[in-house]
Amino acid sequence: MRRATSKLQYLLIALLFLFWNYTSFAQNENKVSLQLIIEAIENEHDVRISYASNTIKSISLIAPAENLSLDATLNYLNTNTPLVFTKINNRYITVVLKTDETTRCGKIHDISNGSSLEGATIQANNGKYATISDAKGMFYIPDTIEVETLTISYVGYETISFSAKKLTSTCATILLIPSVTELNYITLNTLFTKGIEKELDGSININTDNFGLLPGQIENDVLQISQVLPGVESVDETISNINIRGGTQDENLILWDDIKMYQNGHFFGLISAFNPDLTKEVTIYKNGTPAQYGESVSGVIAMQSKNTVSDIFSGGVGFNLINGSAFIDVPVSEKLSIQVSGRRSINNVLETPVYKTYSERIFQDSEITNVVNNSSGATVIANEDFSFFDFSTKLLWDISKKDKVRLNFLTIDNQLDFTENLEGSPQSTTSKLGQQSTVGGVSWDRTWNNSLETTALAYGSFYLLDGLNKDVFTTQEQLQENEVLETGVKLKANFKLSEKNTIQGGYHFSETGIANTQDVNLPRFRSYEKNVLRTHAVFGNLKYAPNGKQTIINSGLRVNYFDKFSKIIFEPRLSLHQKLGSGFALEALGEFKSQTTTQRIDFESDFLGVEKRRWILTNDKDIPVIESKQVSLGFVYNKNKWFVNAEGFYKEVSGITTTNQGFQNQFQFVRATGSYTVSGAEFVLNKKFKSFSTWFSYLYLKNDFEFKELTPATFPNNLDIRHSATIAGSYSFKDLKIALGFNWHTGKPYTIPLIGDEIVIIDNLQTIQYDRPNAERLPDYFRTDLSVEYLWKISSGIDAKINLAIINLLNTKNTLNVKYAVDTNDNGETRINQIEEISLGLTPNFSLQMLF
Repeated sequence: MRRATSKLQYLLIALLFLFWNYTSFAQNENKVSLQLIIEAIENEHDVRISYASNTIKSISLIAPAENLSLDATLNYLNTNTPLVFTKINNRYITVVLKTDETTRCGKIHDISNGSSLEGATIQANNGKYATISDAKGMFYIPDTIEVETLTISYVGYETISFSAKKLTSTCATILLIPSVTELNYITLNTLFTKGIEKELDGSININTDNFGLLPGQIENDVLQISQVLPGVESVDETISNINIRGGTQDENLILWDDIKMYQNGHFFGLISAFNPDLTKEVTIYKNGTPAQYGESVSGVIAMQSKNTVSDIFSGGVGFNLINGSAFIDVPVSEKLSIQVSGRRSINNVLETPVYKTYSERIFQDSEITNVVNNSSGATVIANEDFSFFDFSTKLLWDISKKDKVRLNFLTIDNQLDFTENLEGSPQSTTSKLGQQSTVGGVSWDRTWNNSLETTALAYGSFYLLDGLNKDVFTTQEQLQENEVLETGVKLKANFKLSEKNTIQGGYHFSETGIANTQDVNLPRFRSYEKNVLRTHAVFGNLKYAPNGKQTIINSGLRVNYFDKFSKIIFEPRLSLHQKLGSGFALEALGEFKSQTTTQRIDFESDFLGVEKRRWILTNDKDIPVIESKQVSLGFVYNKNKWFVNAEGFYKEVSGITTTNQGFQNQFQFVRATGSYTVSGAEFVLNKKFKSFSTWFSYLYLKNDFEFKELTPATFPNNLDIRHSATIAGSYSFKDLKIALGFNWHTGKPYTIPLIGDEIVIIDNLQTIQYDRPNAERLPDYFRTDLSVEYLWKISSGIDAKINLAIINLLNTKNTLNVKYAVDTNDNGETRINQIEEISLGLTPNFSLQMLF
């Protein structure tokens, strides 16, 4: 019996041994390599996981259960591997070793209470690495990754940049300062290409750091980039003359570091006046504008230069076929740094084909070309000497952890000398045209505690347009000047009531003086007019997010008081974003706005016919305060790399005058006050792939004038571009980027002479008799643009960025404008001369920039 029991025990032990070996074998059989698991995760969840192959090659484990969420899968891997899997965003995940002597690490904490900050984003400025902090505030960066400078950002805290040399294997502690500035909600989607984001308040944010590429783009010109957006276009093909939802350029508020600009173009509009090297961020509002912004009835374009103190020296120098540029960012101490940038035209050294093309485009139908093509029969030899430059500097001083002071300065200058000689005669004259802007400001930001932050800004903005026109056939000289000086103070406070509520309030005082001078020697005439207006504005804004990012409401009110007229204008503002589920969301925006400055055109020959618009100030009589109302409703779909946005809008603008609309028909010299209404719809379809993005955008816009004093009272607006569409795509592969785009829109309206009765005599002068205003349309506009960019990494600290851009690749001839003038033929007979303004032809450009 004892022997039988022993045999039974041996049998049970043998069975248990076999079972243990079987289960161990089965478990080993179930283990798979981590690389296969990562590939499965990428395919199932449509993400990209960044890792070093030698880090994961020896790791195997049992695959996570099926149907787990992405977060649950990453938690499983973090628990069962010696690695840290970190989500950068919904698309990208990084992998590093938890403990590795060759790994640098850091700990991120709140400076006020020492708590760990989970989910802070850590990005290398060279774009080679990114990660986020874990639950203990930890993050890791392998030494194999080449990183010089890191930027840490976290919602509700100040963004900081520092040298990666501060990180060691002992994990340096990094303290973030709470910020109570306006809630920067996570963006809705990257639009078109990297660097363009649609925000949940309806605005568009453009960030030029590591920007993608757009068709026709030679550099990160923010005003050119903005025109890729539906509802933002330029009817005359210039960079600076931006029309937002049917409005004129002067109806936009252009801000540089929160200072209003009265000039935004070089080459009289063909090139942006803002150096792209230091303009890092732009926010564009088409509707639902925050209450802190006034003085515009159309859009707002708010540009911001880099605003953090640098701890490493960086810079760049480069050129294209129009200008040369340079910039530096110099750390003076841990708390102080200086930014300097400048550009200058190169045509005085090398007159490139691009410069000649730009000159022909901007000077056509001006006094410069009209003198050469005069009807007197005399031969005139003309030469123009044009140059431009801009210079900006910014001092950044972090006095303490809570106090920041910034000093800004920017100057912009365009100069044109136009010399005329009569052939065979020593007689010559030189006409001049200058356009300059100088702005400066000093600001102080203070973070009082976790709930309160204040900002104070004192600023000045000066603009001067001066022209001297000398007639080569007579001794007549005409001097014209348009001078603007605005000074002001802005005070702003942000108070965080709770996680759901943030209140912003402030006060804005401005004094604007505008002077216009006209001086003619023969016959003697002089006119000088100066007006000054002081404006007091108070504003408040509430941001309410009752259930996280599902519902976001921004409501505000701006109250303007104009002491000269004892007039008060109330301007309510609203934006609403409501998620509906399954990737759908609803957006509703509305605003009331006003402005007291505008531009007018007296004569087409003013300022040599090149820059004809001059700034004027309201008098609340024949030049009223311009006011606008706008409402829009849209739907958004954002899922699986598809982005769709459809939005309808309606806008009314009152208080406009015929002089600021640029009429070139029977209303050119008529003075009347009226309004215009715009109704339309925007549609965007964007699909993204791993290295490719393609998009289609469409704009329908119906824009009509109403001037009750004119006949007819209602007719199409001069900017009534009824249909616009763009099809484009961008591709990136490693350090190479390519972008191609096709732009089309219907022609704008114009007025023709009355057929059969074109010329009538009025006050003994032959005058054109026109047909119905704006009853005809220019031919459709079509343009194809191409851009290529390559980043050549010469060394660890020096890069060369090479760009090639071709505007109007197919050399399509587009008519931008048509007008008529009374002329005589070779026989001295009176005739009607049709004058066409033609777009840029095939225009290639090349740029090379060395970055260090």
